[in-house]
Amino acid sequence: MSKKKKKDQKETSIEKFIKNRLKKPFTIKDILKFLKFEDKKRIETILEELIKNGEVVKLKNNKYGLSSQMNIVSGILDVNPKGFGFVIRDDLQDDIFVPLHLMGTALDKDRVLVKILGKSDGKRKDGKIVSVIERRSDRITGVLKSSGKFFFVVPDDKKILKNIFIEKNKNLDNLIDKRVIVKLNDWLSPKLNPTGVIESELKSRNTLDLVEKMIVIENNFFDSFPKDVMEEVKRINFNPKDDIDRRIDLRDKNIFTIDPVNAKDFDDAVSINIRGEKIVLGVHIADVSYFVKENSSIEKEAMKRGTSLYLVTKNVPMLPEKLSNDLCSLKPYEERYTITCEVIFNKDYDIENYQIYPSVIKSKRRFTYDEVEKILNSKGSDPFYKDIFLMDKLSKELTKKSFFDGRIDFDIPEVEITLTDDGRIKTIQEKKRLSSHKLIENFMIVANTMVSKYLTENCKVTIYRTHEKPDFEKLQHLKMVLKYYNINLKKIDGKELQSIIEKSKNKEYGFIVRELILRSMMKAKYTTKNSGHYGLGLKYYTHFTSPIRRFPDLIVHRQIRTIFEKKYPLVYDFEHIAKNSTEREIAAEKAERMAYDAAKLYYIKENRKKFYDGVVTSITPFGLFIQLKDLYIDGLVRYRDIEDDYYRVCDDEVSIYGVNTKRIISLGDKVRVKILNVIPEKMMLDLKIEKILKK
Repeated sequence: MSKKKKKDQKETSIEKFIKNRLKKPFTIKDILKFLKFEDKKRIETILEELIKNGEVVKLKNNKYGLSSQMNIVSGILDVNPKGFGFVIRDDLQDDIFVPLHLMGTALDKDRVLVKILGKSDGKRKDGKIVSVIERRSDRITGVLKSSGKFFFVVPDDKKILKNIFIEKNKNLDNLIDKRVIVKLNDWLSPKLNPTGVIESELKSRNTLDLVEKMIVIENNFFDSFPKDVMEEVKRINFNPKDDIDRRIDLRDKNIFTIDPVNAKDFDDAVSINIRGEKIVLGVHIADVSYFVKENSSIEKEAMKRGTSLYLVTKNVPMLPEKLSNDLCSLKPYEERYTITCEVIFNKDYDIENYQIYPSVIKSKRRFTYDEVEKILNSKGSDPFYKDIFLMDKLSKELTKKSFFDGRIDFDIPEVEITLTDDGRIKTIQEKKRLSSHKLIENFMIVANTMVSKYLTENCKVTIYRTHEKPDFEKLQHLKMVLKYYNINLKKIDGKELQSIIEKSKNKEYGFIVRELILRSMMKAKYTTKNSGHYGLGLKYYTHFTSPIRRFPDLIVHRQIRTIFEKKYPLVYDFEHIAKNSTEREIAAEKAERMAYDAAKLYYIKENRKKFYDGVVTSITPFGLFIQLKDLYIDGLVRYRDIEDDYYRVCDDEVSIYGVNTKRIISLGDKVRVKILNVIPEKMMLDLKIEKILKK
């Protein structure tokens, strides 16, 4: 047994002792005495990790206490600009209300420990934040102001409720009333304002560029990489002959990539061939784990980021460009290291067997989705026509089988934004959903499924991509709402929900039915506990196919490598990696949504029309949300701006009614609206209904 493994077992036994035996506040000296152990430094390291995970709290007099024994839980603080917040608990139980005076030194989206104080109204739990485990970000943006001898920054993010005081220096006068980036100092007392140091002025090419830079900082992403990471990258050299003897040589095979036209990193390639009566699908994924070493600075930075970020005008990669766009990228006509998942289908398109192995490839071509679509619609003149035609046939059969297994395809429309040379929005149009998109999606799902099964069979612990069954109450509400559209939800499973989506697709209410079903779903997440993937109808699922841009995929690759090389199991906190990856994914989704919404709002502001057509997508106590046709952005119609009557929400929560006119407006109704107010910087779009087009 290796020393590393022994150390891991020792640390595990110490953690168990702390969590299970220490029922009252304790000191490090207490632990050393109980365990007859002398390594104080190791105990301190273990305690630091337990504090970071929210399992232990540091108390006064150098004592520590167990969170579970003190009615303390961990979670993420979500602040309301009005001056209160809610802690979204890690254990997924009900949120905890926190008034402003009990927030301590916590800021919006910080990971915190909160002490539950009781219930304020018989239902909602109240709490007091006792410590900040981890800052969402140590940087914020805002405008520098001065008052007398004092300088302070007014945050752009209205959820940060206090101004940041800045220590005076001779350069500050030149930055007054300019937007700056502030690095926060440690905030020790809630009685004082937080303080910080100005890193730089936040300059930009145009308004959209400025908003995207603010979004990057707000969501704790970084445009540049630390010095130690870039130094490690410089030392990486790639010679395909170095490791080729330990890999299956696939360089002469018909392997190619299919990606968007503007893609810069290619982490997946595909191949297909006939072997007797069998179809052999090859999914070849960039072997990023070969270049990014365990516990390296590059890996630590990748975990911190969690994922790449794809905004409208810029991308923020998880890995430095030399890796993401060069050494790891499966460029055409260049030798690249990969991990291959080879899947064998019988003549009925059922999976008979699979293999996973290290390989070396040389991509024969870089296809775009549109090019593959044209080849499928051609008469076979392209040299790759047979391969692509066979792939398309396999993909269509996989789609049929997946729907039988309970997969739900929401077919959510996406928009494509084109920019002018100076970075302004030129056009916004819906992306076409092509067979080639479906082909790659199906093949990646197959590979992810096989790898998840492989790791389940070969590792004690691994990372799954899970999607739990919908909450019972949400499904009951969905059942009730669908009755409004004369849809009877008989059996609540994936097959039935997909059937309803398909049957209603071409009807007037098809859009809203899909939205209602989507809202009833749970959020997919990363975890070490396998509960299957409800939305895909799969028992095993993970993420393996995008290690250039997703950290969980990189860790999955590293696990596969330990199996190939028969090394000791990886010493990672997989649960922490899974939780962090889920949080970073949520942050990336939020950032990308904000960037695209901002772009759409700037477009509306600069290309304002008299009227827009839209559909009612949501009903709230204060107004209706209307999604504008073709732009796929929601604007708010406040009830006070509907002038023909006073409106109330119906009991079914899918309609509102006029108190005097008895006029009904429901989810899915088509309306014509005009813009009352559009402020892209505040993500604000206020609308007014001019006409109900169709019920």
